[in-house]
Amino acid sequence: MSTYVYIALDGLRTSPISEEAWLSAVQQCEELVVSSGGSPGVRNPRVVRLKTDRRATVRLDRFGIASARDPSREMIAVMFKVASALNANVYSERFNKYASTDDWICRRKKQRRIFERQRAYKEKEQLLLFGLWCVLCTGAALIASLLDS
Repeated sequence: MSTYVYIALDGLRTSPISEEAWLSAVQQCEELVVSSGGSPGVRNPRVVRLKTDRRATVRLDRFGIASARDPSREMIAVMFKVASALNANVYSERFNKYASTDDWICRRKKQRRIFERQRAYKEKEQLLLFGLWCVLCTGAALIASLLDS
């Protein structure tokens, strides 16, 4: 289950983050570096990563919204720094605004509890169906043995 977190201006579609503003805000944050592009020696200002984790990246898409997939606590803290430099906000997948890193942590724990409950419910449901199938097969076998005798 992947989750995305976004940095966007209040207007979302009406006021996208420009590449110049993005690059300026990223350069103010010392925890981030601009990643290399696909070709050796080519830098892509739209993609930045944490200095401590090469796989933790934030990407600015062509619509002017920055996103991070499955961000860590450290990445969320950095995203809030970049968002404040851009005068923007940090949003969930459904574009609900996060107030702080602690708010993100609290909501993530709540989502995981809900997910775990749903998974436990599905597992119980599958176990119940398996039990019913076993009872049905046993009953059919008993009926067949009674009819044979």
